[in-house]
Amino acid sequence: MNSGRYFRDRIDELRSLAKRGDPWVFLCASAFIEYLAKISQGKTPSGYKQFLTQYFFKVCPEYASFRYHSGKSDLAEQMYHVLRCGIVHSFSLIADPTAKSRGGRDRSILLAHRQSGAKHLGNLVDRHRNPKLDAAIFVAEDFVEDIAKVSDFIFVEARKRTAQGEQLRSNIRTWVHAYPPLRTLSGQNQKGILLSQGKPSASAE
Repeated sequence: MNSGRYFRDRIDELRSLAKRGDPWVFLCASAFIEYLAKISQGKTPSGYKQFLTQYFFKVCPEYASFRYHSGKSDLAEQMYHVLRCGIVHSFSLIADPTAKSRGGRDRSILLAHRQSGAKHLGNLVDRHRNPKLDAAIFVAEDFVEDIAKVSDFIFVEARKRTAQGEQLRSNIRTWVHAYPPLRTLSGQNQKGILLSQGKPSASAE
């Protein structure tokens, strides 16, 4: 399996979801970031947030430079505890007690699509709400394009003949062999059936 091409195909599916104007793209995008984190660095205690700061924010520095009206610059924590965990586990942007104990804040991220006219990574503040609203706006189409940049970056880095590139290439192969990604059966009477791919020959190309 050509891992780079496989992931580009999944990005195209995210783009298709983003056009629909519903929240499902954010759930799928959050899960996709999780998988990128796993293939690039394996399973680590702070893997998602570590991936955001080491890869995502490096490729897309506007995330690293984002500041809330309060002055906080903890977008990685909010992307994990409120966006990823909130939408995947509760389909909500209200932080649960565990998330709050680790820095998550209710509605610290709000979701939008381009048709709304909202600016990606804009800061929406409403002092009249109780508690006050202080949120980063994530616009689906722009968010997906940023994920695409990060995904491409990972596979470009993995092709480099450096110690870091070799380690990244090894991480990708190890994870893909242990947890083969989904593919569709194409044989007669099997069309549309998804399964894990067995033991693919992983490639970072």
